[in-house]
Amino acid sequence: MRKFMLITLIVLVACQLGFAQTINRTLTTNAISTAHATGKPLPVVPRTVQQGKARPMIWVTGQKFTKGSLVAGEPSFCDYNSGSQIALCPKGLQTAYQTTQILGANGGAGMVIAIVDFFSYPAAEANFAQFNADMGLPACTTANGCFQSVDVSGGYDGTGTGWDLESMLDIEYAHAMAPNAKIVYIQGNPYSYGDDDESVAALGCPASPYCAGLGINYTIPAADVVSNSWTYYAGEIPSLDNAWVLGKPLLFASGDGSAFPAYSVISYPCTSANVTCIGGTGLYVNPNLSRLVETGWSGAGGGCSAAFGIPSWQGTHGSAVCSPYRAAPDIAAVADTNTPVAVYLCNIYNCGYFGVGGTSVATPVTAGLVADLDKARVGFGKAKFTYLNNLLYQAAAANYPYFYYDIVSGYNGYYAGPGYDLITGLGNLTGKNAGNRFFGLP
Repeated sequence: MRKFMLITLIVLVACQLGFAQTINRTLTTNAISTAHATGKPLPVVPRTVQQGKARPMIWVTGQKFTKGSLVAGEPSFCDYNSGSQIALCPKGLQTAYQTTQILGANGGAGMVIAIVDFFSYPAAEANFAQFNADMGLPACTTANGCFQSVDVSGGYDGTGTGWDLESMLDIEYAHAMAPNAKIVYIQGNPYSYGDDDESVAALGCPASPYCAGLGINYTIPAADVVSNSWTYYAGEIPSLDNAWVLGKPLLFASGDGSAFPAYSVISYPCTSANVTCIGGTGLYVNPNLSRLVETGWSGAGGGCSAAFGIPSWQGTHGSAVCSPYRAAPDIAAVADTNTPVAVYLCNIYNCGYFGVGGTSVATPVTAGLVADLDKARVGFGKAKFTYLNNLLYQAAAANYPYFYYDIVSGYNGYYAGPGYDLITGLGNLTGKNAGNRFFGLP
């Protein structure tokens, strides 16, 4: 038995070393240049590329924006400043999703958002500072106590691999939605075979007791909401399910392969009953940046689990098509490559603002909104969220139109329609109304 275990360990180490040699530092550059040349959006990390078990859910549109002059306090390519919608920026998302109107939210002040990615990205804080300066957002730095970087990647630098662009998207747009919240940037080990490293990546150290065993310093602020803009491309893994029990909202991207089981893969951990699964939409705004219409994105992951039954809190939502299994996603936000956000990335391979889509956008955007709601709840004497899904579905049952913007058009292999659907889940939380009503939930 010992001999077998030793052989297994040697094989795993060999595999890990083999994977380490496959790091491709031209993925971001190639995706951007190809998308620009063809005029078609592309996933930054193709399905055929092996760079560990987790896959970022991020697409580039091929658009590189020149900062140019400021219009209404933001770069001229932002939102509706040029007379048409080019790329959504923080001001546009805040306005369309009404986060600045949530009574008592104060931009998520006092809340902590953990951003979880794989590979390290050493230039993250410098890129973040430039984005904030350009977009008129509050500075969020190590020096002022707002930003904390936690590198448990095992020394794997992800510059150029696609995780660099993923990291900047996640950090920038969580901050855009909750500009007064703190950000903890977790960089997990892409080649880990141990449950500890998986849990670090999922839970956002030091929010989990797993972190102590890895020597993570508990002076780092524990997260109030954890954003994971990735999925496993190994199918559903029930043995990992307990790792997602966090005691605070844990968000995962639903994936960018359209309806499950695209490529014979069901998006996991998104289908776990222990997480909130975030689907994707196209968000179109008026000249005043209010929402014109929101539609289901054709690339957004969604469908029925093959391993997990309908949770009690999901009730009849999704059961018409998924019974007796869990339906995903739960809620949704902007992700469509036709309505991209502008992400700032600058390193030796690429430097500038790029149009980005994917459910990797929807996840940190929602994390910022949840931080805003959490701050509002605390201000009104309520406890912070310890779990989100039960409240989301209670809200839908109590007064659906007041909590949600119902997304009734779009097709990803399933059609969007009134109420719950397998592209956008319950729909999009309308910030102002959701904030007011969430005070009344347990």
